[in-house]
Amino acid sequence: MRESILICVIIAVTGPGCGESSDSASQPLAPTTVPSGQSPPSGLTVNGRKSLSAIGETSQLTAIATWRDGTARDVTAEVRWTSHNSSVATISSSGLATAVGFGAARIDGQYESQNNSFQIGVTPAGTFAVTGDVREPGQGAIAGVRVLEPVSGRSTLTDQSGNYTLAALAGTHLRFERDGYEPGELDITPDHTGYMRMQRIVRVTAGETAIVPKLTHADVSYDVGPDRCSPCRLIRIVAPIAGTIRLELAWEPNPGAELNLWAGGRRVTGDMNEKRAAADVAVSAGENVVYVGYYRLRVLYGSSIQFTLATSMSR
Repeated sequence: MRESILICVIIAVTGPGCGESSDSASQPLAPTTVPSGQSPPSGLTVNGRKSLSAIGETSQLTAIATWRDGTARDVTAEVRWTSHNSSVATISSSGLATAVGFGAARIDGQYESQNNSFQIGVTPAGTFAVTGDVREPGQGAIAGVRVLEPVSGRSTLTDQSGNYTLAALAGTHLRFERDGYEPGELDITPDHTGYMRMQRIVRVTAGETAIVPKLTHADVSYDVGPDRCSPCRLIRIVAPIAGTIRLELAWEPNPGAELNLWAGGRRVTGDMNEKRAAADVAVSAGENVVYVGYYRLRVLYGSSIQFTLATSMSR
């Protein structure tokens, strides 16, 4: 039950030699003169070295503003620079970024109405630095999530905004854990950005009805046998004894919504008109896992649906 969510990864490289550039993207556009009375810029590009491998190492960022008529100008000295992780990298008014700690930092540049961001990783040569955030779908950021890279053993906790950063990583797999939430895992892919989604644990004893947080378009996905439940909710049902449990799924009116129930090794398709699905499932004593969600259905952005799962037990 692994959710594959990509995240931003920066690979450290050794610094450039004298007069060389370690990143072709650091070469600025050739500036041209902008006539007086020029209209507001239509774009802003920030360039520079993305990877630093030692404390004190620097990267000179360059900002190029562009206009709709094709003109461009170096506005580095006029940009308002901001580091969103000054414990990793600071940024001067002239756009000089300096490594002060291991990790990853987002540098923002603002010129008039235009903004752009630049990601800098500070990590020993041959290792990874990773940054990202953890959120609960439909609820917001999750603080206090433990993020672990098991190969190097390095870990950290997400801050109040759900953000985290790790450096000097040797492996490309991360684990996410926090009490009250289903654990998550992801494989790191270089040069991509993504976000970890974690769901609250929903546990109900047989004979009770599970009131589940709304299922949103951005919820997590699970592989259930040969199927892909996406977006999906995992529900834990505690049975005091082995036997048969009756599951009755019901959801609120929602045009086009057709929920499915995965239980006992099979998928039960809900009735689109009645907004219901039911199944009798053999369970063992203890905790049993079922899933509720969509199957091969594209869920529209911003959509959500409320449902309940009633349970009753018989020997």
